[in-house]
Parts: sequence; C-alpha cells; structure tokens
Amino acid sequence: MVSPKKSTQPAASSPVLVFVDVDNTLVKGASIFMFAIEAWKSGFIKWHHVIPALFQQRYFIKKGETSKRLNSTRERAQALVAGHSVAAFEQVAEIAWRRSIAPKVFPEILQELQDHLGKGRQVWLLTASPQGLASVMARDLRLTGAIGTSLEMQDGNFTGNIDGELLHGPNKAAAAAELAQRLDANLRDCFAYSDSAADIPLLESVGNPRAVNPDSALLAHAQNRGWPQLWPGETEKHKRRRS
Repeated sequence: MVSPKKSTQPAASSPVLVFVDVDNTLVKGASIFMFAIEAWKSGFIKWHHVIPALFQQRYFIKKGETSKRLNSTRERAQALVAGHSVAAFEQVAEIAWRRSIAPKVFPEILQELQDHLGKGRQVWLLTASPQGLASVMARDLRLTGAIGTSLEMQDGNFTGNIDGELLHGPNKAAAAAELAQRLDANLRDCFAYSDSAADIPLLESVGNPRAVNPDSALLAHAQNRGWPQLWPGETEKHKRRRS
C-alpha cells in the first residue's frame, strides 16, 4: 500500500474533513447487496430481490463501478424498502452491518481513518447506500458521521422513492462542499478516499485525494494526476487487470 503524502496541518480553528466512500473503498463489495441478503434472511424481503444482488456483487468486486450497477443500486434500494416501516429497516440494518458488512471492512483503510481521527480530523462516510445504513456503519466504527442517500418516508413507512437524488458522482462533491461550508472547512486541506471514477469530482475538489482499490478509469486518472493509490489486502491482484 502506498503511503499517503504528508499535508500541512491548517490552523486549529479550521477543521479538516475526511470524506470516505464505502463500497469497494472501506468495505469489500456493495453494502446494499449485503443488506439485501440479510433482509431476506430476516424475512424483510422476498428471494426474488436477492438473486440479482448475488451476481452483481461478484461483478462489482472484480470490475468496480458501472452505470448498470448504479442503476441497479438505485432500483434495489427503492424496491427493498417500499412499503416497509422505518423501524423494521433500522433493525435489519443493524443485523446486516454486524453479520455481513463489518467483516468485509478493509483493516488497512480503517486504520487510516483511525489515524485521521487521532489527529483531530473529522471522518465522514459519503455513500449512495441509504442514510439509515450509512449511519449504523459510522456509529459502530466511531467515525464523525455519515451522509447517504435519503429515502422518502410517510407515516413511518418508506414510500419506495428517493428523497432528492442518489448520492453519487457530482452529488457527492456537492454534499462534501456543502458540509465543508457549513463547518467552515477549507476543501484544499481535506481528504477524500474512493475506488470509483464516478467520484473524480469529489477527489478533484479536495487537496488530498486517495484512490483506493481504484477501477480502471480512476486508476488511469490517479496515475496521470500523481495521486496516491492504496490497494488494501487482496485487492492488489486487481491492479494488473485494471491497468
């Protein structure tokens, strides 16, 4: 794993934010698909919701982000929660995190985030996964917080619609800029970690971008820009194929 370059620490009055993608960056695979498996086991959804997730999870781990997977993530999140109560979703999210997602966390990346926290920086998850699931992850990893995709609710149940836009691509960069402005942070002092070329707008917006287990397009961009590349654990085997 390439050691990140040191950056100059700004004045104490200006917070440093660390933005972290989840799927294939902090966690091996897609968290929403792991949620789908546990949701089925818990009786939250039917088996026909799970079958596509099994195939797409395998492809995502090997190849990285695709527009097809993005559309599937949006559709999957909507289909999984439509008509279900928020309370039931939160219960399944807790189970999915403990049983399926937490064991897939890359220890090297988690250590990086803990090092940032130890230096007084704020670590925020930025993910297309539902806000409720992202919040569980951030809480248990003792991170500062999480920003995920908001799902529309009515009378304590999910409607099956997304409230606003999927937190992906330029929307992530916008969310990071909004949070930085709210906390009076300078983005040039901040960090961002991602595996996907879709997050290049986010990575370009900060002074300290990190390409983690990058897909082919992000790998090429990171090499051209001279960005540090991190290959946690078994992802090193992907490097030659993606190059």
